[in-house]
Amino acid sequence: MTRTIKNLGQAARYGMFVRVGCRKCDKVATFTATDLAAVLGHGRTLPSLTFRCRDCNSIDCEVMPYEDDRDRVNKKRVIWRPVKE
Repeated sequence: MTRTIKNLGQAARYGMFVRVGCRKCDKVATFTATDLAAVLGHGRTLPSLTFRCRDCNSIDCEVMPYEDDRDRVNKKRVIWRPVKE
């Protein structure tokens, strides 16, 4: 079933992850949508989220929600925790 996710609250309700990838240096970080919604607000749309790459200091980042494949365990994935500044 395909879902159209409009904001962080919907992604958190479905238990999704949010992948943030830097377009300049290709670094990828994964967050849980629940953590991001708690820090940034449930009504925030995904295009309105701004992230800064830690490696190249660029703000040109792609934000994409995705569902985890619960049948397979990804032991190498690191889940980042958002920090409110």
